[in-house]
Amino acid sequence: MRERLKSLSADEKLQRSISAKRKFRAIVRLIIANLTWLQELEDEKLGENVKKNIQVLTRKKGKKSLLTLKDKAMLNKPANSRTEAEKNHLKRIIGNLKCFRRYPPEIKHELPGVMNFCYYGPNRVIVKQGAEPINMYVIVTGEVMVSVTSFDKLLKENVTKIVGLMGAGNYFGEVSLLHGINRTATVTTTEASEFLYLNREDFDRVLKATVANQWAEIQQNMSWFSYFKDWSETEIRESCILARKKNYQAEQIILSKTGGQQDCVYFVTEGICYLMEYMLIKTVYKKGLPHYYLIENPDELDRRPTITVYKDIKKLHRKDSQTERHSLRPVISTSRPSLKPTYIMPQVQMHFIKACTFNKLACFNVGENLKNRVIVAGTNTECLLLPRYFLLEKSLITFKTIEHFLSHHIPSTEKIFNNFLEEKKWNIYKAELVNDILSHKKAFTNNSIHNVPYKIRLQEDLGDK
Repeated sequence: MRERLKSLSADEKLQRSISAKRKFRAIVRLIIANLTWLQELEDEKLGENVKKNIQVLTRKKGKKSLLTLKDKAMLNKPANSRTEAEKNHLKRIIGNLKCFRRYPPEIKHELPGVMNFCYYGPNRVIVKQGAEPINMYVIVTGEVMVSVTSFDKLLKENVTKIVGLMGAGNYFGEVSLLHGINRTATVTTTEASEFLYLNREDFDRVLKATVANQWAEIQQNMSWFSYFKDWSETEIRESCILARKKNYQAEQIILSKTGGQQDCVYFVTEGICYLMEYMLIKTVYKKGLPHYYLIENPDELDRRPTITVYKDIKKLHRKDSQTERHSLRPVISTSRPSLKPTYIMPQVQMHFIKACTFNKLACFNVGENLKNRVIVAGTNTECLLLPRYFLLEKSLITFKTIEHFLSHHIPSTEKIFNNFLEEKKWNIYKAELVNDILSHKKAFTNNSIHNVPYKIRLQEDLGDK
């Protein structure tokens, strides 16, 4: 080796030196770029050093990856060199991803043989609008932003709009591979992210038929709604890109103030949903009868809870102050007189009241008032979700009309509360009526000696003798 180096000219030695430096720098850059996923995140234990413990507790931890270093090493190996044991191990991991859970078993069996691993840092463009499609990507950890650039006729320039965000368990890039067109959107990472990907040939062989069936199902669901009958093929395809189908079990909350997709319109394709309004209602007893008051502002409540508790009642009975005794409310039953009046505090309870029902082919969250309201699945329900901004952009008049219709027909809070009062009055009247009838009813019997069997009469006569 030394003799060979001595035989090299000065220019050849210089070229070898430059090449070695370039390779070394490339390796260092590669290590730095992949340093995030090359180390596994583990919970660091606390020790006796107080300063170090504070640093451990206050240090911002990254998201723990679904894949271990061993899993990533398997996915970085060529697909044809993976053993059956490795494929079975990867099958359990890939099959549990959100996007593949509903796929047939035969598809899940083939995915470990075609999937590969890649990592991108923040603000990296994974897919660029207008580019030729090469791969389909599945997000393992991290988040990506989807944006679309279009020409604005009013501004007469290209405008980029953020379509949405996608997190772990979602996939992208399948649209162009499925339809054989250029990329329809740009996908950029918002943070360090890990992906699984498969190339065009593997997609056509393994996933294309299944993805095509999913698209056909979404298109069929959209055809049930008259709102989309005049849409072009391009608009339907854009809808399929953005659409998502979600299933809910009975009594599961679909949409609330803190849960669900706030920026999406829900189209009910199966099942029944209920719009429930929750109200804070204060109950005060006057002359033995309950009176109900709607609390519109929860801040109006006293600091002390007003729910009746037995130990609080005992404390109130021990009070000696006459003013405090006057603040108690006697409850006297109207149907059954009580010798000792019972004292309770006014009660404040949360009531969930059904406002309306959404049947199959209905839609909600178009823009109607959902303050203090939740949407609950009455039965096993399936919904098709589409971004609200997209629907308003494509058909503003139609969906504004739907919003006006829902706002007009869904009862207001005042009307719901009045119905609640009417129902309470009816229940009180019904209970008093039943008790009144039962209290005036005289006990009587139609039995006589002739209704008693002869056998019993003979036994009684013999016993007397």
